[in-house]
Amino acid sequence: MLEPDSTEHKRKDTRETILTKAKVMVDGDWHNCRVLNISTGGAKLQIDRRIEHGTPVSLQIGEFGQFGATIAWQQDTEIGVKFTHDALEMAAVIMGLASYG
Repeated sequence: MLEPDSTEHKRKDTRETILTKAKVMVDGDWHNCRVLNISTGGAKLQIDRRIEHGTPVSLQIGEFGQFGATIAWQQDTEIGVKFTHDALEMAAVIMGLASYG
């Protein structure tokens, strides 16, 4: 598995840096987190709990909606999620976050 800052780690989607509150549902329980950056393919979150690699989660981003994802990596209090949600819908969410925060 590649670490999030590995030079071999290549992203195909451009990430937008944002700082917004969100919630992650893991095993039926909601946990507060903060979205640090986001792309149509995934996001980097800050959270105060361990979540196993490959765990399916739901990410609730304010009024923008709830989006399916899986845990791709975790390093200390930061986790990477890979969206299982439609990329076009995620693009609209990113535009909304960029416009309205």
